[in-house]
Amino acid sequence: MIDIHVHLADARCVSPGFVEGIAASIGDDHRVRRALRLYLSDRDGKRLLSQMDTYGITKSVLLIADFGPALGEPPLSIEDVHRHHAEVTAASGGRLTFFAGFDPSRGPTALDLVKRWTATPGCEGVKLYPPCGFELDDERLTPLWRHCNDNGVPVLTHSGPSLPALSDSRRYPHSLEEVVRRFPDLRVTLAHGMVWDLEGTVRLLLAHPANLWADISSFHQLSDSDLELMLESCAKVPDQVLFGSDAPLFDFSGNLGDRIEAMRARLTPAQQAGLFERNARRFLYGTTA
Repeated sequence: MIDIHVHLADARCVSPGFVEGIAASIGDDHRVRRALRLYLSDRDGKRLLSQMDTYGITKSVLLIADFGPALGEPPLSIEDVHRHHAEVTAASGGRLTFFAGFDPSRGPTALDLVKRWTATPGCEGVKLYPPCGFELDDERLTPLWRHCNDNGVPVLTHSGPSLPALSDSRRYPHSLEEVVRRFPDLRVTLAHGMVWDLEGTVRLLLAHPANLWADISSFHQLSDSDLELMLESCAKVPDQVLFGSDAPLFDFSGNLGDRIEAMRARLTPAQQAGLFERNARRFLYGTTA
């Protein structure tokens, strides 16, 4: 199994504004804050690796979301956040990789950072978070899209709702359509796409089968009936849906293993192979090998 959507639970790498927003969304009291402090103490990723063993996950992608300009810089600088992810990845024996974070409001240094890190072993893509104040077809992203298109670098972008403190005026992920027309070799995944906007995501995937994927991260929040609907929709785009747990956030919603087994019970062996590994390999590397 490949988990396309996890985060390193290290408070030094996370914007304080993001932590405050998560606490408020769950229930802003002392128990929530205590739980967040506990879960944001996995500096070396060992707890994540242990959870991967438990759930049969062989590889996970650590996503760096650059919330600094929008929600406040974390204790580590953006450069040191990437350096630390590289160290954790290198120590994982090939079980972890990471995506560099990009926010165009940082100016040319943001692209410089992405170019350096995506040329470094262990960094295999780029993570975007448009609610921080940009659109996917923003001209400030054109140099990034060109770099990723020309160098085969995959991109994962947030889709769906976000924290109240961030922008709720959006066209993403539909603003991707002009982007993939301009850069036809791009490979882009819509994070949470199969959960927060099922019908719209499926329409996008059907229209752009060579360029777009979507993950199922946040599926742990779905009711049984909504999970059934999601899996029915996955069957319409069987080669374009990726497994994502959104670790460590699933820890607040019960046993991930139970939800994985519920999906396995509803999927054929071929569908399981696509969702849990084959599609992720094609997104990451342009091949299923």
